[in-house]
Amino acid sequence: MFLSTLSAPGLVEVNEPVDQARLTRFLGFRLTRIELRVHRRLVECVKSFDLKPVDFSLLVLVDANAGVNQRQLSEVLDVSPPNLAIVVARLVKRRLLRQVRGTQDRRMQHLYLTAAGKVVLGKAEAEVTRLEAGLAAELGDSQHTLLQRVLDKLDHV
Repeated sequence: MFLSTLSAPGLVEVNEPVDQARLTRFLGFRLTRIELRVHRRLVECVKSFDLKPVDFSLLVLVDANAGVNQRQLSEVLDVSPPNLAIVVARLVKRRLLRQVRGTQDRRMQHLYLTAAGKVVLGKAEAEVTRLEAGLAAELGDSQHTLLQRVLDKLDHV
């Protein structure tokens, strides 16, 4: 990045790289910046399926945990229950998910993928897998493995 200052009395226009050394020492800053870059790629990847990253995540979790309830998903995805309800309603309206009322607790809604949901998820997951493979290839096998281990450790901090 380059800093450009406007000429003012006694100042000369300068185009020099912005010194980021102090800022990039902070792990939180670097992780956030990298997360934003990867997130943008993920957004582009699932956009063609009319999905958002949270939609994709929810579909993957429901596929892997048929009958899961919204409270469980809310905790795993770290999304507030009201916000998750909006996501679920959107996916139900698109007929990608179906809700089944609990037999023991009628207030509980269990979630299942529909046939259409399985098709959309299969195609989207194939694209996300390609994206991930590209990222892994950029890192190389040993660095990718190391990154996974470091992320696992940070996940428990």
